[in-house]
Amino acid sequence: MQGFHIFFFVIVFGFLLLLDLTTKYWISSFLEVSYDRTIIPGFLDLVYVENTGIAFGLFAGNNRFWEVFTLLLILIGFFYFRKKIFKTIPYMVIGAMIFAGALGNGIDRIIHGHVTDFIDVHFFNYHWPAFNLADTYLTLGFSCIFLYFLKLKHTSNQKNI
Repeated sequence: MQGFHIFFFVIVFGFLLLLDLTTKYWISSFLEVSYDRTIIPGFLDLVYVENTGIAFGLFAGNNRFWEVFTLLLILIGFFYFRKKIFKTIPYMVIGAMIFAGALGNGIDRIIHGHVTDFIDVHFFNYHWPAFNLADTYLTLGFSCIFLYFLKLKHTSNQKNI
């Protein structure tokens, strides 16, 4: 059974990483920086942004630091969670999302010196900063972990009543 779990994790991880890198490659190959095209009026645009910072462009210009920091987080995270990741399918999917997101942005940063962002979600004039699929994987994965810990806390509080 452990062999299947590892195989499943590798397939999901590989698919997510390939999808992230492919979309970034497509955007950077066929669009110009500052490109902006409306997909859903008042809600979604396709843009091309080269982000040298971290989330939302914070701390731009410290690329070497973020390269090393990302790789360290991936290694620490994998060794810390490696036993838990392979226990169930949901853990494997969550782990694959987080590691594919971190590695996808890390590869982009190392190869290009920036992360390619291209999804612009907004509500008329109120824009969320541009992001990519790797950012989406990270957000969904960490949100699932957060909800899991909330559930654990709620369950333990129920037992104490």
